[in-house]
Amino acid sequence: MVIAIKKNNFIFSKLILLLSAGAVLLFYPALAIADDYEDYLGLDLEALMNIEVVSPSRRPQKISEAPNAIYVITAEDIKRSGAVDLPDLFRMVPGVDVINVYGSFYGVSARGFNDAFAARMLVMIDGRSIYTALFGGVFWENEEVFLEDIKQIEVIRGPGATIWGANAVNGVISIITKDPEEDQGFMVTGKVGTKHFRENVIRYSDSITDRLSFSLTGGYREDEGTRGVNDYRRVPKVTGRLKYKFSDRSTLHFFAGVNESEIGLDITTFTPRTDANVRSNYQMLRFEHRFSDTSQFHLQIYRSYTEFHGSDKSVAVEEGKNDVEIQHSFALGRRNQIVWGASYRGTEVDSVYIHSETAHDDIIGLFLQDELKIFDNLRFVAGVKYERNSFTGGDFSPRGCFLYSPWPDHHFRFSVARALKTPTFIEDGTRLVFTLPSPLPLIPPISYVGNEHLDPEDMTALELGYRTILFNEIGLNVELYYNNLDKVSGSATPIKFWPFHYRADNCYDAIAKGIEVAVDYPITSWWTLKANYTFQELDVKGDNEDIPSEPKHKFNLGSSFTFKNGFSLDVKAHFVDETRWFGMDKFTKTDDYLRLDIRVSQKLFGNKVELSLAGQNITDKLHPETINFPGAYKVERLVYGQVTLWFR
Repeated sequence: MVIAIKKNNFIFSKLILLLSAGAVLLFYPALAIADDYEDYLGLDLEALMNIEVVSPSRRPQKISEAPNAIYVITAEDIKRSGAVDLPDLFRMVPGVDVINVYGSFYGVSARGFNDAFAARMLVMIDGRSIYTALFGGVFWENEEVFLEDIKQIEVIRGPGATIWGANAVNGVISIITKDPEEDQGFMVTGKVGTKHFRENVIRYSDSITDRLSFSLTGGYREDEGTRGVNDYRRVPKVTGRLKYKFSDRSTLHFFAGVNESEIGLDITTFTPRTDANVRSNYQMLRFEHRFSDTSQFHLQIYRSYTEFHGSDKSVAVEEGKNDVEIQHSFALGRRNQIVWGASYRGTEVDSVYIHSETAHDDIIGLFLQDELKIFDNLRFVAGVKYERNSFTGGDFSPRGCFLYSPWPDHHFRFSVARALKTPTFIEDGTRLVFTLPSPLPLIPPISYVGNEHLDPEDMTALELGYRTILFNEIGLNVELYYNNLDKVSGSATPIKFWPFHYRADNCYDAIAKGIEVAVDYPITSWWTLKANYTFQELDVKGDNEDIPSEPKHKFNLGSSFTFKNGFSLDVKAHFVDETRWFGMDKFTKTDDYLRLDIRVSQKLFGNKVELSLAGQNITDKLHPETINFPGAYKVERLVYGQVTLWFR
């Protein structure tokens, strides 16, 4: 493979890497190195194989025992990434595509099919779905979560519909926030940077009694966005959490959040700029009871509401959700671990984009999974979920998975699963008409209509995974996948090319395949390398080749230096291959690009103060990551400083 990168970017990247290495050498004499490298290395690799995850089976288990390809982003990873937008964290995950569509709008998807409205990736915060039923995807910036509150993020690549239901097709992102009993105290942080960027966050967590604890976080973020583009942001939000322990076995959690933001929009090059007000709030209650060490039950209820209105009435969306679920996991004998559950979600949407004044979708689901221990080193996981929705009726999403560990620290996984993507409200019953104003009054309007007869998109996925520790030093994870997709939806079928009229349809069948390789290598007690490579390819069945492509090659490299005196340095490089996008009546491409992010920090006064300087996209002042008709939004470099104080 020949990677074409602009010469000046390549030279600048080498210069940055040299400066990073120089900084380490400069500070090296004063840095206190860990005393025992072998102990550090062993503990690090052991932790790597024994990270506890919940999302793959809806119960705690080691990452090496999970029936899915999964990657975990820890709170330390989040802090040291230097990211200020949540989606930027997923750039480090193998197999995940991230595009900045416009300002605070991002597309995030695993194993292909990414776009501005990525509708095949289920995203949850503490088990609460934040998937937007109107168009699919997520309003990332306007979700009530702070990076400082996150304990870890579990990213599943591949279908998770057997456990989580329809639209968990290409993967699941599960964001887990910190328990109020963890990380207690007072934290305040402030960031100031280019683009008139500033953000302030205050978090307080404490125990009122032995039974009652709480956490409360509030913050405000603003920036003027890219120069010459109407993509500014003003984002105030508050989140809170209460935890009450009735006993050692029973616990009640209450979650709440509110957000009221203002953002800038450009609908097209020709339409005038507009401002949008986004208001959202949610409340969630979860009761957990432990019958025994092998039997747990929970009941979860939540409601959420999102309102999105443009100042010129070109954008108007209101969406409300009510959700209830129960789940029970228990051991059946000494060889079977059962998880079952039932759920109901009602969604109501009111939008200028939909024919009727309001639209409803009622989803009822029931799932069952059994993990059978055949031998000590061989397990079989089988499950199925039945789900019924208002658009396409009911259907089943089954999964079978073998987990085999022939030797210590060598874990193989082979799975076959089915997942369905149901139509969104936009795909089912919308009619959009874009009329181009002066100076182009003679150009006829552009229209897009929904299709009430859409079938659900159907995917059968085969996966082979391997996780190990090589030479007692290097963590390795390899994932191969082959996805057979039928009735792919979400693409617009042109009814007429002039004037432009489009209709949602089941457009084609396809094969998606690829390989993901991730390596973790603690070179010394103070220097760690993380790298991953992704190859992915999309082939269309039949004669239809007019579909967008995915970046065929992606590569991430992270180098982290951590010293006992509190100094740390992180350098992360992301390479993304060229990508083809659909733009009205023809395809256009975005060039490959190399993004380099750097963060330097110093902890002071017994880790009570941290000073840091971070730069994002520093190798390129501006570059596009996707194409939006009739132009491309370009991601701009950001440099900012941060001060964080802890009072415990």
